[in-house]
Amino acid sequence: MEKLYNYVIETLNKAIKLSLTFLCLGVIIQLLIDDDLLNWDPVGNIQDAGPSFIGVIALVVLYLLFRKK
Repeated sequence: MEKLYNYVIETLNKAIKLSLTFLCLGVIIQLLIDDDLLNWDPVGNIQDAGPSFIGVIALVVLYLLFRKK
């Protein structure tokens, strides 16, 4: 059971790191080309989310701080 738990946690950590990497890459590329990226608008999505996105960022930061302890 502990092996399964560790596997699930490790897989979630990898998925979160990969998704954050793609989000950062998408934002950087969109800022450089000043246009949508394959009909994906990460900067616009972040701007449209407003306060709810700040909550997501806070959760990610808290999670990362918790994992480092």
